[in-house]
Amino acid sequence: MRLEEQGRSSSVPEILERLPDREWSWALEEFEFWNEPPTVRLHPSGCSTREPVETGDGPFFVVVDGDLTTSGPCELWTQEYTPGVVVVTGDLNASVLSFGNNTRAFVKGDVRVTGACVGQYGDHNAMLDIDGELSARALLMDPYTSARAGAGVRALIYGGDWDHLRPDIVNDGVGDDSRFFRPELLRHTETGPRLSLSTALRVAYEGEDLFLPGVEERFPARLLPRRDAG
Repeated sequence: MRLEEQGRSSSVPEILERLPDREWSWALEEFEFWNEPPTVRLHPSGCSTREPVETGDGPFFVVVDGDLTTSGPCELWTQEYTPGVVVVTGDLNASVLSFGNNTRAFVKGDVRVTGACVGQYGDHNAMLDIDGELSARALLMDPYTSARAGAGVRALIYGGDWDHLRPDIVNDGVGDDSRFFRPELLRHTETGPRLSLSTALRVAYEGEDLFLPGVEERFPARLLPRRDAG
């Protein structure tokens, strides 16, 4: 199901009045400079489904007032630089979570992912901001993308080295990822074998392992909620 096609039609003023606690409101400013207004949808009583959850090309502003829960994957993406904002006032639960391009996702509660959480294209403004805890088997991001979880990240982290989020495995574009990931997930570059996030995401959807045997056990801190991971 597409989040911006379900729920009910709403407006930015209605949502701002409904949600007085809105540290995310700065993200709406980008819509003022876009060439078409966003689709604004409100899920007033949360959203629970067995279907995969996704978003379209954008622009959109979607608020889930309550929990967002799916037994399948949740994909929060737009088309390249087209802006999209998703706000969840409760928890977000999914088998796999991916966010990318110019989607800014804000979750007031916890994010619980049974598989991988994958973020891409932070240079297009992709971001995931969580007030609670992020728990996943793995958090995988390109060097330009980051995630924040106020109550900590409970996952094996692969990504860029940010002050607020130190990875277990640094994705700096020059390391040898063949030491950690299954060979079929790698792309071979001039600087060595690198994890293909798109391939890893596809494999995560299928519920298959991403890491070589024994790799996860080398990082016991993945089981603890870390505010400054690493």
